[in-house]
Amino acid sequence: MHYKEMNEEQLQEVAMVEIAATILEDTKEPFEYHELLKRVGDIKGYTEEDLMKRIANLYTDMSMDGRFVNLGNARWGLRGWYPFDQTEEELSAEATRERKRRAREREEEEEELYGDDAEEFDEFEDLEDELDDLANEEDAGDEFDELDDTDNDSFPADEFDNSDSEFEDDDEEV
Repeated sequence: MHYKEMNEEQLQEVAMVEIAATILEDTKEPFEYHELLKRVGDIKGYTEEDLMKRIANLYTDMSMDGRFVNLGNARWGLRGWYPFDQTEEELSAEATRERKRRAREREEEEEELYGDDAEEFDEFEDLEDELDDLANEEDAGDEFDELDDTDNDSFPADEFDNSDSEFEDDDEEV
């Protein structure tokens, strides 16, 4: 039975993963996980707090259920949409292309905002220069370099005489 035909009591008995599968079947397109979770929660009448308590449950159920496939970038689809011989790498390659496309869009937006200086802008440049200056000052004032360069590799004689140690066991019985 489709979730749209169920009353509230029946909806509460149906597993979230079943409703998620029905949503994906109806729309015939992949969903971002949080969007799918929100739709399932709306159908089941969950509050935001209820959803946060169940966020991992749906994810785990979808991961273990053979009908679902994780497409990367938190996007989920139905395995039946993809040919059997299509590997997970091919599915994740699609997600990689999507990430690269978004990165290009961000770069274009930055270029529009900052003009030609977008590539030359380094927000940490001043901090890096300051740290370099501090490191150079520290190296210049290093007092221990002179001691490190001596040829004398001998060590002073022990100040303690091992024969007169006050911590020796005297084999006294207590």
